[in-house]
Amino acid sequence: MKITTTPVCKVGWEGQTLTYAVRAEGATEILVPENDAKGVAIRVLDTQQVPGGVEARLEVEVLDSTLF
Repeated sequence: MKITTTPVCKVGWEGQTLTYAVRAEGATEILVPENDAKGVAIRVLDTQQVPGGVEARLEVEVLDSTLF
């Protein structure tokens, strides 16, 4: 199973770091594709199996000011 999700609005200031909680029902892992997002660096901080899927904490570092 492959699930792809993107934020509805992408706004950030250079140097800002955001942390998100993500839950993927029916999934076994959460991965960040290489070179998928421009202007940000995304890392999976940790994951855990939960009933019915996986939960993860993601860290998003804004590399340059971006609004799109």
